[in-house]
Amino acid sequence: MNIYSVDLNLLVYLEALLEELSVSRAARRVGITQPAMSNALGRLRDLFEDPLFRRTARGIVPTPRAIQLSGSVRKALVEVRGLLGGQPAFDPATAIRTFRLAMTDYAELVLLGKLAQQLRRQAPGVQILVRRPERIFIPPEKELGTGAIDAAIGFYPDTTALEVSTHAMDLFEESNVCIARRGNPFVRKKWNTATFASAPQGGVFYRAESRGLVDNLLTAKGLRRQLVVTTPHFLSIPFLVAESDLIACVPEGLALRFQILLPLEVWRLPFSFPPFHMRLLWHDGTRDDPTQRWLRAFILEIASQVARERGKKRTPTRRDIRSKARRLRRRP
Repeated sequence: MNIYSVDLNLLVYLEALLEELSVSRAARRVGITQPAMSNALGRLRDLFEDPLFRRTARGIVPTPRAIQLSGSVRKALVEVRGLLGGQPAFDPATAIRTFRLAMTDYAELVLLGKLAQQLRRQAPGVQILVRRPERIFIPPEKELGTGAIDAAIGFYPDTTALEVSTHAMDLFEESNVCIARRGNPFVRKKWNTATFASAPQGGVFYRAESRGLVDNLLTAKGLRRQLVVTTPHFLSIPFLVAESDLIACVPEGLALRFQILLPLEVWRLPFSFPPFHMRLLWHDGTRDDPTQRWLRAFILEIASQVARERGKKRTPTRRDIRSKARRLRRRP
């Protein structure tokens, strides 16, 4: 390909189409008419010998070739913008932009409401589209690399376990606790690891597997968990437990939120269990993009609020719960 014959503005148009997934919105973003953007899309298709986008009832969707190009296009434009005098400032108050975040339903629960509230105040033209990750603990590095998502939030490993091109930032630490329905006969039993393992339980698994870290820890002790129900949804578990005699091991933030709404007992696990870390992941290609830097700073600000609120709460032990029950029974 002769680069001298290529209009490099086409890369700017392709970036806008990939992020907006709308010809009209992409045109407004780069300051051209919709017919001009349609014409540019035709030229892009000729340039890359691929349709790049297909029309659906919900707008346009990128082809595999377009997804493959997206990471390289964004990285190239970051370099060009830096070369031509530094990145332009990002003004969230006037920006019209869509960000795509991969989040589990639990990450949505603890962060999305506050994110949405602050967006309306700070960046009314910014939209967040949430995408569900394929796995709970395995980072979506391919999607980050291709630009299919801008960032991922979840229980992911630290930088040492990630590809060199993937960056990670800790948002907050998450302990696991046990929940049971108030009145569940299991609550009256002596609390130890063997009792926990013998209790009928519900668990969260995204795919067909039904073993996790809890099961591995119990196996090391010669025990096996009695999983009765598994679901790919964190938010189903509190309702499952509240309406049955099952117990569950869940993130503390989930338990404390639903304890307000449902008749649940919450207490610490009877064995040592390493905490999870809610982390923000992004690709190296977006490191110097001012819009992406703003997004990461915005998410970190909201996560810091959540962590501060979480620090004010404490999950009791089973002894605490029994002591409280005895005090209530002694009241006249």
